[in-house]
Amino acid sequence: MLNRRWNAKAVVAGVSMVTACGMVAVGAQGVAGASQARRVPAHVARSSGPSGVLTITTGAAGVFADDFNQFSPNAEDPTRGMIYEPLFFFDTADAGKVTPWLGQSYVWSNGGKTLTFTLRQGVKWTDGTPFTSADVAFTFNLLRTHPLLNQNGIPFGSITTEGPYKVVVNFTKSAYADLNYVAGLTYILPEHIWKNIKDPQTFTNTHPVGTGAYEVSSVSGDVMSLTANPHYYMPGMPKFKTIRFLSFSGNTSSDLAIESGELDWAGSYIPNIKKNYLDRNPKFTVSDIPLSIAYLVPNMKSGPTASLAVRQALSAAIDRNYVSKVVYNGYANPTNPESVLTPNFAEILDPAYKDSTFTYSPSTARKILEGAGYKMGSNGFFEKDGNELTLTVQVVAGYTDYVQDLDIIAAEAKAAGINLVVDGVSYAEFTSNQDTGNFQLLIDNFGYTPSPYVFFNNLLNGSSIPAEGKIDTAGDFGRYNNATVDSMLNSIGAAPNVTSVLHDYYRIEQIFKNSLPLIPLFDQQDEQEFNGNVVTGEPTLSNPYAASAVYIAPDLGWVAMHIAPAH
Repeated sequence: MLNRRWNAKAVVAGVSMVTACGMVAVGAQGVAGASQARRVPAHVARSSGPSGVLTITTGAAGVFADDFNQFSPNAEDPTRGMIYEPLFFFDTADAGKVTPWLGQSYVWSNGGKTLTFTLRQGVKWTDGTPFTSADVAFTFNLLRTHPLLNQNGIPFGSITTEGPYKVVVNFTKSAYADLNYVAGLTYILPEHIWKNIKDPQTFTNTHPVGTGAYEVSSVSGDVMSLTANPHYYMPGMPKFKTIRFLSFSGNTSSDLAIESGELDWAGSYIPNIKKNYLDRNPKFTVSDIPLSIAYLVPNMKSGPTASLAVRQALSAAIDRNYVSKVVYNGYANPTNPESVLTPNFAEILDPAYKDSTFTYSPSTARKILEGAGYKMGSNGFFEKDGNELTLTVQVVAGYTDYVQDLDIIAAEAKAAGINLVVDGVSYAEFTSNQDTGNFQLLIDNFGYTPSPYVFFNNLLNGSSIPAEGKIDTAGDFGRYNNATVDSMLNSIGAAPNVTSVLHDYYRIEQIFKNSLPLIPLFDQQDEQEFNGNVVTGEPTLSNPYAASAVYIAPDLGWVAMHIAPAH
């Protein structure tokens, strides 16, 4: 699949919850109490300045546009991580590993209601202005005073500075589990520029001034180029002088470019990837780190998918093993009904569900619908109140694997008496409909975090979702709203550790299994292709120093400055 955007909250990095109080110093060892941070391989080190050109694609997303506003749902991928940076890097691929970025350390106090950051010194914005605590406080206050920008619902209270390199953040409630959002997913902005922006939500920011390893040099419809920041503060980084992003209309053209070696880093779905890619060149490699789950997302507010019986029947009609075998050569394993990404989140999976699986049964699907008052019509599809059970599922037309998935699922649904219509749309139309809730069903994937709290909070927290028709970039696109789930998520978010809230996780899993607010399909295939003739030092399953997926922020920025020219 070509997926250049995780539905914005899912392209994130989470963090395991930390101890209740005291200082958490972050350095070469990562978070206190966590495993030792893995070092980037020695062979990627360099003794001279950045060199070479790295060519990337983040997917079929239409033409590039000058939009580098981190608050925009259409922000170009380099915005978060390559241009603007967070305080710390929370490794999406390695739970619990935290590394300093613009921050150096943090201290929790006041029962999780106060968080004090000590910042890195000697950092400058790309226009030469020094980076200070004022910039961090300004960014946090921007979220605090503009609720529409605070998509993660961070409970900001007062924010103060203590000198140029310390920021004290007070929250209105215990916020241990919000550390990821505050320190890892909030991209710090230059106060001297953004304080003059009248509408920070719509500002396109065509000439961004950041602290990141790269600066924008040019943007055209199909090509976006970035150049290494010559004054970047991390020694020896970045290593590539130029990074070019190319846009493709779909998997077919993207795959041809990857297979020919035109692209050096990509995340496209390639059918029979061993034959069509790995066997073509001995230096072509694939990084495969499980990061997300693919779902059918139902509209939970209106239409036939708001009915539990319809969701249950559709789920029972899907042969997930067959889809994995036919489309993904068996690599996309069917997931579980509790929607627990494993092995990443195995610690929070209710032991009672250890061996839980979906059962493929068209007959069960038909019985569920009959029990809900549906009757079989003359054309082979169920009807109710004179209306045929027709469901339309939207998919980005260029995502050829998802199109294949849905063609199979549509045939299986027909056998169960459900008329599933596949609607291939442009990327822009898909994201617009997704964000506004203008769909019956859509297919997408969610995850990209080592934190189960962040994962479930993104998917299920309905406490602040906008009404249908209003833009939502938070993640609960189906507008699921369950006060019990919201309450348990709040409890988890206020807890100092996972162990104390396992019962809440177990209850959420039970509710998910029984109510299907989303219909899990399979572990998303997350292979990332690297051209070893050009690039070296990419993350691997044995050395997951970041998520290698090119569409995940801020990991994209972390990987981009660590990988190096192969020569």
